[in-house]
Amino acid sequence: MKPVRLAEACQFYQDKFLPRLLHGSPGVRVFLLCLEPGQALRPRADSEEMVCCVVQGKAKLTIGGEVFEVTAGDMAGAGPGQVRGVEAEERCVVLWVHVSGARRDG
Repeated sequence: MKPVRLAEACQFYQDKFLPRLLHGSPGVRVFLLCLEPGQALRPRADSEEMVCCVVQGKAKLTIGGEVFEVTAGDMAGAGPGQVRGVEAEERCVVLWVHVSGARRDG
């Protein structure tokens, strides 16, 4: 995969939220989420591991039954079957990574 300049890859839409696939392979999918205030990836369970990294802005992140305030520089993860979602409190950019068949140590 060639380097991606996130600042140039960002696309915000006022009327809808569209995740952008930056990288896809059988084991890993990396999405760029560019969210305006109030836009969200609604909480839902997924069969894959997930890692979320907030690049810019402020959001509410749902992991399991908890909601966390997150800002640029924060990251979190969710295991298979765990509910996860994110809602922008201000314009924000999030890397949302799905890992299937992840090796779990420990």
